[in-house]
Amino acid sequence: MNQLLCKGPKRLARAFLAGLLAVLPVVITVAIVAWVAGFVRQFLGPHTLIGDGLTHLGLRFVTNGTAAYLIGGLLTLGCVLLLGLAVEAGAKNFVQRIFDAAMKRIPIVGSIYGTSKQLVTLFDKKDPDKLQGMKAVFCFFGEKTGAGLLALLVSPEQFTINGRKFHIVIVPTAPVPVGGGLFFVPVEMVQPTDVSVEGLMSIYVSMGVSAPQFLPGTVE
Repeated sequence: MNQLLCKGPKRLARAFLAGLLAVLPVVITVAIVAWVAGFVRQFLGPHTLIGDGLTHLGLRFVTNGTAAYLIGGLLTLGCVLLLGLAVEAGAKNFVQRIFDAAMKRIPIVGSIYGTSKQLVTLFDKKDPDKLQGMKAVFCFFGEKTGAGLLALLVSPEQFTINGRKFHIVIVPTAPVPVGGGLFFVPVEMVQPTDVSVEGLMSIYVSMGVSAPQFLPGTVE
């Protein structure tokens, strides 16, 4: 350590930078996890609408507010587990019909429920064919020689607007790709790529640092 100090502040700064770069992946991971946890807390925290419901459920068994919230959460998780066991046992269609009948009768809520149901079914591991249409693509704006974006093609379906065919793509945000913008891009401006969906997410999370792992490139 004394030798390091004797070699001057530049060597010390380089050592500090090396340590910072070593720990930076951990910091970024923790930051993203904390962001997701904070997002969930906004909906399920002790002082939210759902959180208050969990607390009232737990107050049937204990008088402490914090303990009631935890017990309410555990009871809810237990109910979800039982529901999952029933679905796995072959009652999926029956359960789905009950939810559909209850939710679709409510104005506005029924439309939101229908859209949410379509989104969730995309990630049903028992039906992988529904994910085959989702893939990473390059999108060009203006001219194909201009700027381009790496985006997620929602499906191969084309939509005709004013006589022109469009694809729907999602352009994620960096470094948290769970958000982003939805765009209608002319079909001729969407170019297939060999990048996987996981690779696309990695590129956005790393703010482009991991791009060489998934994209062919040259250094000039």
